[in-house]
Amino acid sequence: MLSAAAANAQETGVAPQDAATDQGAKIEDIVVTAQRQVSSVQQTPLSITAIGGDMLKDRGIANLDALTRAIPNVSFSRIGGDGRIFIRGIGIEGLDASTDPRVAVYTDDVINARSQAALASLFDINRIEVLRGPQGTLYGRNATAGAVNIISNDPTDSLEGYASLTAGNYNLIRAEGAISGPLSDTVSARLAFQTNDRDGFGKNIVTGNPVDNERSRAVRAKLRFEPTDKFHLTLTGDYRWEKDASGGYAYVRPNPFLADVNVAKGFAHAASRRDRGGLDQRLFMENYGLTANATLNLADDVDLTSVTGYRHLDQVSAGNGGDDSTAVSTAIDLNTKSDHWSQELRLSLKKGPVDLVLGGFYFHEKNSFSLNAGVSPLFFGGTNSPIYQSFGQGGTQKTNAYAAFAQATIHATDKLGIDLGARYSYEKRDISRYNQLDFVNLYRLNAPRVVGCVAPPITGFVFGVTSCSSSGVDGASWSSFDPKATIHYQFSDRVMAYATYSRGFKSGGFDFTQLKPAFNPERLTNYEAGIKADMFDRRLRVNLSGFYYDYSNLQITIVNLEPPTPGPVTINAAKARLYGAEAEITAVPVDDLRLSFNLAWLHSEYLELFDTNIYTGQVENLAGNQLTSAPKYKLVGEAGYTFHAGFADITPRAGLSWTSRVQFSQFNYDFQSQPSRWELNLYLDIVRKNDWTISAYGRNVTNKLYFLTNVPDSTWSGAAMLGQAAPPATYGLSVTKQF
Repeated sequence: MLSAAAANAQETGVAPQDAATDQGAKIEDIVVTAQRQVSSVQQTPLSITAIGGDMLKDRGIANLDALTRAIPNVSFSRIGGDGRIFIRGIGIEGLDASTDPRVAVYTDDVINARSQAALASLFDINRIEVLRGPQGTLYGRNATAGAVNIISNDPTDSLEGYASLTAGNYNLIRAEGAISGPLSDTVSARLAFQTNDRDGFGKNIVTGNPVDNERSRAVRAKLRFEPTDKFHLTLTGDYRWEKDASGGYAYVRPNPFLADVNVAKGFAHAASRRDRGGLDQRLFMENYGLTANATLNLADDVDLTSVTGYRHLDQVSAGNGGDDSTAVSTAIDLNTKSDHWSQELRLSLKKGPVDLVLGGFYFHEKNSFSLNAGVSPLFFGGTNSPIYQSFGQGGTQKTNAYAAFAQATIHATDKLGIDLGARYSYEKRDISRYNQLDFVNLYRLNAPRVVGCVAPPITGFVFGVTSCSSSGVDGASWSSFDPKATIHYQFSDRVMAYATYSRGFKSGGFDFTQLKPAFNPERLTNYEAGIKADMFDRRLRVNLSGFYYDYSNLQITIVNLEPPTPGPVTINAAKARLYGAEAEITAVPVDDLRLSFNLAWLHSEYLELFDTNIYTGQVENLAGNQLTSAPKYKLVGEAGYTFHAGFADITPRAGLSWTSRVQFSQFNYDFQSQPSRWELNLYLDIVRKNDWTISAYGRNVTNKLYFLTNVPDSTWSGAAMLGQAAPPATYGLSVTKQF
């Protein structure tokens, strides 16, 4: 993966033909902007992996799910229609729509507030930068675990473009293309698009309709104005919609603590873990945004940058509520909306031995959520039908966040540098919420909310009689000062070492699903050291890093069984500790042979955590347990060799990865975890420079069944394990024509 990223001509800044010619002999530098200035990965004193757009196309990667599997200490999970990225064992824990991700995902410098943005299409991409560790000094908000920067291709000064068509199994058809060029001497434009259509990986055994299919459309337009050599403005507009049967849950296995009510009543789950029962899953997601990115050169080595962004998200998910059986006894509909504005101003200057970045950031979001979970009397000793509205919850939240930040790099000598940074953050949230029990009205989509009495205990409601609602308004604010200090030393042109102290902050918040007081902010202190080295005339690259996290007041999700609506609720656990190491190694032992290895070790444990076991009712001390989505080991290797035929360069590659057991519950149940697994991926590229490319890929070629998440259903249904399976064996062929 790293070797392919290094070969990407758009990242290195060299002509495509030069990069392709040289790639057989040496490992190229990769240029990034992770520190808000242009620098090589090898001279950037932090843990970062950069992936080029060409690599995404070669491997048929269209979303972050497939991308993150091969990056050290980075994992991806999925709950319904929400994507969750974890870096070094830290990511979004909650299922609640009000929860902010700990990994900040940026699209062309604008933050995506909702986790659903992690599932957005990747097309016409220049590069993706994955930064590991807290990034509070230079990045927006709540980047406790790290940041993912998605940078699309800019307009060009000459007419160029490409068209690409991919066909694969499950009737995959993906079309992608872009055209770019000048409109005048001072204005250039770029227009890109992508379409995805694929049959489902399974079917609904009740209706026969597909499960986990894909149908999406995306387009992006960019205009770049450059009236003088001291000012340029880039306007970006993007739009994406998805309408298919993706998301939802599939039956994984029974719960050893409880009997499965569906099975006891004579109903059945699907025999294949890729098939489902119950109502058909339906997902609609619309996501669009506008960005204005302007830079003004005020004087020599003094630049002022403004990034203004607006993003909109509308997601509707409806279908089976969780029992996933032929009983068709549950239903659910979820509605999430978000509109947010962000404004960032950065002043960068160089004065003698000091490089300085000063900035301010403002963020405003209004997001809303509603959930109706329909349930039949089956689980309470009654008949299978009808399905009542049952449990409902939702509300509207407004967030205002402000920040001021600064980072200075002091070049003490030609080799020694010191980075000093700090960020002050202030955040305020206001929320109005409701919960309801409704066992009078029958389930239907977008049903009006009931109003009325105080809800009885869950065991005390009566079908056809109980219909109650409660609501509340709340607000809270938090602030934090987070410093960073890094010392880095350039031993030679090709060897650099660094050591870092930094702090990350994630604000407190509220749960939409519960009328509970606000949970508190969490803080993470990071101690890290690393070395980056190119050796043997750039035939061997070794990047090593080690880190220690002191994690306090972390926000975790537990299951609340109190009325009026049971469900997940966020609490603050006392402490956790994580430490580990990463190695990214690329070697060119002989011309045209490339080997890459990514190795990660991660130790994670709760230091203080008490939680009630919902199956036994006992309070348990979970100190020493492993954090969720934090595998202890992750190993990835890839080998490729380029043959120079007369008509093109031909490169077959093979990649093998191994991930140790992943826990999905703080209780560390074996039945609620994913055992260790291997995955084999195969690729073949045929490249005629500056003309055309043919790429074939096969991912998960051994068709290994494993799950990206694993959660229990409701206790009254038997709490069977439900999950989202990773894609099966997929293969495809892409043809790309450049012009």
